[in-house]
Amino acid sequence: MSAPALLRTPARTAEWQRIPEELRALWRACLPDQQGADVARALAVNFVGIAAADEEEDLREAVDKLQRRTPCRAFLLLLDPAAPIGAAELAAATRTAGALRDIVLEEIVIRLPASALPRIPGLVRPLLENDLPNHLYWATRLPADESTLDAMAAMCDHLIVDSRRFGAVARELDAIQARRRRGFRVTDLTWLRLRPWRRALAEAFERLPWREGAPVEATIRHGANGLAGAQLLGNWLGARLAARIRLDAAGAAGPLRPERVTLAVGDCEVDLAVAGPQIRVRVSTPERCDLPFLVPQSRGSDGDLVGAAIDIG
Repeated sequence: MSAPALLRTPARTAEWQRIPEELRALWRACLPDQQGADVARALAVNFVGIAAADEEEDLREAVDKLQRRTPCRAFLLLLDPAAPIGAAELAAATRTAGALRDIVLEEIVIRLPASALPRIPGLVRPLLENDLPNHLYWATRLPADESTLDAMAAMCDHLIVDSRRFGAVARELDAIQARRRRGFRVTDLTWLRLRPWRRALAEAFERLPWREGAPVEATIRHGANGLAGAQLLGNWLGARLAARIRLDAAGAAGPLRPERVTLAVGDCEVDLAVAGPQIRVRVSTPERCDLPFLVPQSRGSDGDLVGAAIDIG
């Protein structure tokens, strides 16, 4: 059986105060032409995504992946200092299978300067579908005025961030951790990218005669784009093993994850290094040097990771 087709309505423009009317008009636009067919809404979550205007393509890719696994009403807030205030673009997507047609996406795109963000909770909150989980994806660096982020997060059940997009990584990671301590549910896509590295380290330690309190020193090599991943992994090792961490920024700029992690655990050594699409792990002790083993790296796109974050959030 062939996969259901996705049909998208033409985008329409509406003033902010007319968005509810235009959403009802979208419903009518999704009605099938053929006699005896019907349309139903299959929305499962409310999704609010915030990104810089020059990262619009990445945010749309995430929403495209999301609608295929988790139908949603999606608000795409694109920060553009030159954008006029007060207009929105609306569209819908339906999944068709024979005479059946399900609405899997209701999309509201709002372009606005960052200074207008404080007005958004009052606009968006009444438009959230009742009784559905609300997920906020902050797909850019944190704002200088963090009360703006708090106001947006307060209307949602779950905050998703991607720390690779942060500007001041250490400070912004601390700000996110402070929100966790205050009870916010937060998922960092960079943390999800590190799952294979954490799994590889756990498997490596199963092969060590390690004891609680043994001294651990770790060096994490990364490029410019991998700073957030290296910092998160270092924080985790520090918390779990009381390890002394050194970050080495000598790697290539492109990768979003570490390039190499080496640990001295007492008189034992653990070495993790990128080997194509895998992580090669070597473990050596004074008595033996094990054959290396391989762990697959994460190959999910940002859209896949957003979907995974919503699943676990």
